[in-house]
Amino acid sequence: MNAPKPPHPPCASCPWRRDQDAQDIPHFSLGLAEQLARTCPDERGMGPDFGAPMFACHQSKLGGEVHCAGWLASVGHAHPSVRLGIMQGRLDAARLEPGPGWPMLHDNYADVLEKLRSTAGACAFEEEARKR
Repeated sequence: MNAPKPPHPPCASCPWRRDQDAQDIPHFSLGLAEQLARTCPDERGMGPDFGAPMFACHQSKLGGEVHCAGWLASVGHAHPSVRLGIMQGRLDAARLEPGPGWPMLHDNYADVLEKLRSTAGACAFEEEARKR
């Protein structure tokens, strides 16, 4: 993944925003959301593993992904590649804190996933239909 600057503040439909849910995310996929758990610390606060992928903004273009601003500000500090990027000067440590005027963000991905699962509704059914 490139090391470009993420959008400031998180995009309007960022799943890390407490005021957004699965219905607000264009082309939402619950399956993809479940896979993103490996980019975040688990319920015990452990992880992610070194070499784990980073959480890209859903508005990024394939092949030109940028880090999700909500993810960076909420749990990015726990990702080994983020810490390495900061040490190497490729990533600004200020991105690990919400900026002034930002919306409220979830503290962990377990809360994000719980919200997404409970609000996926028709999105989840459409995804299942596409798999058939």
